[in-house]
Amino acid sequence: MTTYDAQTALDAIHHRQEQTLDGYMRHAGSRPQLIVSTLGLFAVCSSFDLPSPWKTAAVLVGNALVLGGLFVYKRRAPVRRKATGPEVLVYAAVGVLLLVLFWAVAIGAYFLHLSARHTLAAAVTVLAIVAVSYALRPFVETIVRGNGQA
Repeated sequence: MTTYDAQTALDAIHHRQEQTLDGYMRHAGSRPQLIVSTLGLFAVCSSFDLPSPWKTAAVLVGNALVLGGLFVYKRRAPVRRKATGPEVLVYAAVGVLLLVLFWAVAIGAYFLHLSARHTLAAAVTVLAIVAVSYALRPFVETIVRGNGQA
């Protein structure tokens, strides 16, 4: 094997790795998954305002949407890879901040004497999720590409 052959093989490996990361990021930012997840989250979070039999039904439907969407998302993934430490930290931090946002809006709505405070908080949180998912996409892509693991 010559030096040229070794460099060509290495370049091909890097090219395939970039294709893999492109496929992963394309699938991670899929709009249908975002819609299903946010609808499920809205159903679960807004269910706190419903009376007892409807609350259970809304929680079940919301959880079915989220879990079913997650199952389909994982099954249709063209690339399967484990999330690395920095990725998990970013996802956990965003999740905690969104949870804080939900409860802050719900508490604020309570003090403003609004009737459907959890529904309002769920709507604000879902809109924040959509905004954050688009805003953080380049940052997450930098973290994924920085790790270099496919």
